[in-house]
Amino acid sequence: MQINTQKKDIIWNYLGIFFSLGSQVIWLPVLIHYLPPDILGLWYVFVSIGGMVELLDSGFTPTLSHCMTYAWSGAMDLKKQGVVFSGERSGPNYALVYGILSTCRVLYFGIACVATLVMVGAGTLYVQRIASAYLSWQVYATWMLYIASTFINLYIGYYAVVLVGIGDIFHKNRAQILSKGAFLILGTLGLVCGFGILSLGVAYFASGFVLRFLCKHYLIKEHKFDELFRKYRHQTDYSKRHVLAMMWPNAWRDGLVTVTAYLTGQATVLMSSGFLTLYETGIYSFSMQVVNALISIASGMFSAYVPAIQSAYVSRNRKVMKDLYAKSMACAFHLSFWGIIVFAAIGIPIVQLLRHDFVIERPAFLLLALSIYLLNRHRSSACFISTMNKLPYTFSFIFFGVISISATYIGLAYFHLGLWGLILIPLAVQSIYNNWKWNQVVNRYLHTTEIRLMRQGTADLMRIVGNKIFKTKS
Repeated sequence: MQINTQKKDIIWNYLGIFFSLGSQVIWLPVLIHYLPPDILGLWYVFVSIGGMVELLDSGFTPTLSHCMTYAWSGAMDLKKQGVVFSGERSGPNYALVYGILSTCRVLYFGIACVATLVMVGAGTLYVQRIASAYLSWQVYATWMLYIASTFINLYIGYYAVVLVGIGDIFHKNRAQILSKGAFLILGTLGLVCGFGILSLGVAYFASGFVLRFLCKHYLIKEHKFDELFRKYRHQTDYSKRHVLAMMWPNAWRDGLVTVTAYLTGQATVLMSSGFLTLYETGIYSFSMQVVNALISIASGMFSAYVPAIQSAYVSRNRKVMKDLYAKSMACAFHLSFWGIIVFAAIGIPIVQLLRHDFVIERPAFLLLALSIYLLNRHRSSACFISTMNKLPYTFSFIFFGVISISATYIGLAYFHLGLWGLILIPLAVQSIYNNWKWNQVVNRYLHTTEIRLMRQGTADLMRIVGNKIFKTKS
């Protein structure tokens, strides 16, 4: 069964991105107003520890999403690379869907238990060491709530991943927006009422519960997963051992790539604070946030199309894969390009008007934007390749990630290259191989070139916009 990404899926995907980014604009001033800097810093320590621990499932999350899409599209079975294609099957392979879900229940429970033990042990000792002057029952209660939230998020977090895997972007993003809204409302009310950091712990716990409850509710109400559990719970064709054996080879590779990307991103921020002035660090961090926000918005169409691209692969419909990929890449290019140009032309003067001593150099900003766009472009190509259950890019991502961090450190520590070194070195390292290689691999698979791909995608987008305009006028 071909998964089709509908207009509402794309719209709600963009709404989710906008709400997530917009909520930060509203939320940060509230935090700054009601929490002292040291307590706010402690909360971000909690968040950082939780983020690092949640990397434990970083490999299984994309692998689970891919496998669920294959099963929902009718794949006969999973393979360590690729899939057993659907043939004449006209609907989802429900027995395989159940086999994947039952495996994930056990797997994610184990991951959640390990993460909880790490946070209770090493995490608590670290918090006690860095915040000995601020420890109180409120801080301990908040930390315990955060640990409980992390356990819940990891243990039943696969519900949201399953929704994405079966192509229900609409309900997944609706649940995400409602849970984010619950966090903002409860957190703000708690801060206003004087509960301090404890209100953040309660809000985080509640938002995670809301997200997982809604995702499970949508799976049962909209997709009848309760009937699926009853009907296929005794199936023996797809055992937990078999499913895990098929998932593991790509899961650990995906995990390494995700951890490398996470550490690479964190490393540049840490190095900026270690080798640049606080003023330059502020400019660099702010510019990165702006560019990442613009490119995240621009990439919204591709992330919504991923399940449909995977489904087309299972159906061996390369034309659909090419059409969806061309549209989403052209959309990402045009929105990124014009968003960056508009901010450089209008946004930078507005920032300087609001804060005259906050000077963003346009050449540095534009070069940083180019670097991040090219990074995102080849990661999109890698994501496309992963929809075919193949990860040939693992070694090159890790190798050039390590080279990028090492070369940047040397450039800053020994050659004092400053802000320009922080931007130019990662761009140069990634351009040696990753920035062009994986785009080329995908384009060859689709029998096209980068220029033809962008032309096709742009023409499709213009046709869609033109049809909407003429339809509105008529």
